Amino acid sequence: MNRLPVFADALEEVQFRVPYSSAASYHEYYGAGAPPWRLGRGCGWQTFEVARLVEERCGARSTQLYAGGHSPAMYFGDGEITILDPYLPHLEPLRLRRADAESGAVRADTDAYPLRVRADGTPAPSRLSGTWWLADGVLLLEYARYSPRRAAMVTHRAFTFHLSTELPAFPVPSGFARRLLLEPMQNNLSIRALHRGERRIGELVLPFSGRPREQLVDSDCLIAKDNQGKVSRAGTPEFAGVLDLIADAVNGTPAEVTTYVLDAAAIYDKVVPPSQDWPEYSVEDE
Repeated sequence: MNRLPVFADALEEVQFRVPYSSAASYHEYYGAGAPPWRLGRGCGWQTFEVARLVEERCGARSTQLYAGGHSPAMYFGDGEITILDPYLPHLEPLRLRRADAESGAVRADTDAYPLRVRADGTPAPSRLSGTWWLADGVLLLEYARYSPRRAAMVTHRAFTFHLSTELPAFPVPSGFARRLLLEPMQNNLSIRALHRGERRIGELVLPFSGRPREQLVDSDCLIAKDNQGKVSRAGTPEFAGVLDLIADAVNGTPAEVTTYVLDAAAIYDKVVPPSQDWPEYSVEDE
């Protein structure tokens, strides 16, 4: 059976049906329970869902390697690895084939969202790249976006996996998830949705840094990022436009999406110690 179409269909379904949301897990593990799938999940739960769909449809079971709080779904075949990672939203499954190795390493890449444009109007899709070093069993995933401000491709995320480092169970136990949510690397809450019809990304973010803790849950501090990575602030027409796109993508309303993120922030504020320090969150245009 050719499993590649199954991989591709599952990847696309999760990217449109299950937005990335760092707010979701606070509702699920410290709040009233898991939100509707349309309001998203954290990166790991997006992966668990894509792996579930693939196994249900063709029987293939994923390997879940883990690094830096992230775990894509990997499928090891005869001399190749196929990677599905909805959090790094790529258009096609990423395939690394041993037969393509040069100087002991396999390299491959594929287009990813957001699909941006340069100042001259030419396309500038994001890219997901993989490098597999055969001798030591190390795999690097790099996700790069075009930055209109810099007029260049910029690495946005990078994860290094050792092929011997595998999650012992997935979905992960609730106790592990609850501990992970208290880590100080969290410096914002957000929902990022990919609109099926327009193929554009919109992101609503509540940064934590830059104000006193008692002002953490403040709707005036919300920002939005459009498909080009341009930042807008609450109360502006640009902000409203991005929020409308997100709401339409998740079959909801702007008020529902805003409340969803702010309620997660209120939960976060209750469970995380007041002494918590956060890394700075950049509010610059990409």
